[in-house]
Amino acid sequence: MTERPLPTPEEFREQFVDCIRVGFNWDRFLVERWPIEPVVLASESDLARCFTPWYVGKGAEELAYDHPHAVPMSLADVPKAFTILNDERKAAIQEKIDLLRGDSSPVRFIAPTYALPDNRYFVLDRNHRLSALALSGTRFEVELWNVQGPFEEACLLDLNFWLKDLGNESADK
Repeated sequence: MTERPLPTPEEFREQFVDCIRVGFNWDRFLVERWPIEPVVLASESDLARCFTPWYVGKGAEELAYDHPHAVPMSLADVPKAFTILNDERKAAIQEKIDLLRGDSSPVRFIAPTYALPDNRYFVLDRNHRLSALALSGTRFEVELWNVQGPFEEACLLDLNFWLKDLGNESADK
């Protein structure tokens, strides 16, 4: 069996540059050539290790990523938190669920992520599709193109939460 070569930063850019809307540092990624590790997700426990760019607060409300009380929502949290998501987000997820339920074969697609500590992943795009998987019970095999970039807020703004969690002073604004 021939192994497929690892995705290059240029392939990643070509695939995702128009859809990633979080604060990802494309310039550093391309210049420093951060490696990309393919990871396959095929179970609910795999999804639980993925975190969306959607944040909630203690009052069960959506918050901005840089709000001092913001906590990132994992894909395992989506079923519990679906009702507090904004209407546009809920509608986009529901549309994907409806499409998934009509297909009996396993769902397959590639999603871009950024490496977090402890084999966790920050989802850069495809959050609605992945959330639909978490809610639908559909069989899936999702390949992550997991960017192994530096663990710095200057590389991905959403790392703010995890840097604070590690006690990194530079994460405080």
